[in-house]
Amino acid sequence: MNTELLNDILLSPVTLALLALLAERWFPWPEQWHPFAVFRLMASYMSGKVNKPGRPVSQQRIAGFLAWLTMSLLVLLPAAIVFAGAEVELAIGWLILLVSLRQQPVTHAVRLADSHLQRRRKNAARAWLSRVTWRDCDLLSEHGIAKTSLELRAASILEHRFTPLFFWFIGGPLAALGVRTVYELTQIWPIAQARYRHFGLATHWLYTISHFFPSFLLSLAARFMALFQPNKPKLQSLNRNSLFPTVLLSWLQSFSYCHRVSLGGPIQVQGIRIARQRFDGRPAELLLPRAQRWQRQWQIFFIACLVIALFALFIYRP
Repeated sequence: MNTELLNDILLSPVTLALLALLAERWFPWPEQWHPFAVFRLMASYMSGKVNKPGRPVSQQRIAGFLAWLTMSLLVLLPAAIVFAGAEVELAIGWLILLVSLRQQPVTHAVRLADSHLQRRRKNAARAWLSRVTWRDCDLLSEHGIAKTSLELRAASILEHRFTPLFFWFIGGPLAALGVRTVYELTQIWPIAQARYRHFGLATHWLYTISHFFPSFLLSLAARFMALFQPNKPKLQSLNRNSLFPTVLLSWLQSFSYCHRVSLGGPIQVQGIRIARQRFDGRPAELLLPRAQRWQRQWQIFFIACLVIALFALFIYRP
């Protein structure tokens, strides 16, 4: 094997994605130093300025679309300029992917929430979950805390892992950053909250469109894995939900089916109960000790897929 071939393989998108996954998993990155911490503050400030209560629905929707466009340009335009003008283009692209794969805050919060719940400290568990979700967590029961923790882990697999990787391979680092920006805005402007019901509609639809194929492919993988497990619950037809992304519900259904755990069901947002489809399975609170292992298994699954692709690239390289 010559040096040029080895250099091409080591600097391939597959190798860079593998290194980014490992780096994000094992190297701590304080939340206040992450670019999206500033981004979330800017998005909240902008919504407070342009999303005034009492405005007509059409104006709120237009303002929401323009706010998404402005925030996306503020993130993507500087990144594109640096990426295009840098002499070390691959290194800048790798850093952009690393930013897009950010998962540590959610993993840290749900791990602590699970630990507090096992010690019967429900208030502490609710407080940690409230840091990483826009749902109301103050009145969650033990079952509700466990189910919320599992759903946040499952959603993180799709939103913080597979979707950025998917767009990294089909569109490069800017595509991965763009889809992660859409996700962040849906968390800051969730349409389940009355204030953002119309203002956040543009980002909600952009999230649905951008996450459709990643959710479909990941759901197929989960259902294929479920074929080798006994006593699977009956797979129900999926019901659409206007206030909760259908693509995320589809993935939660597949995750529930794969691990035979109960997910879904109604949630509470700003004191208002929002109905969601319930996915049958074993009680979430009984399976919570296995949650970290499940998340680790999906991480290993992504790494294994990248390693296989790397070997294929080595074997079949012309």
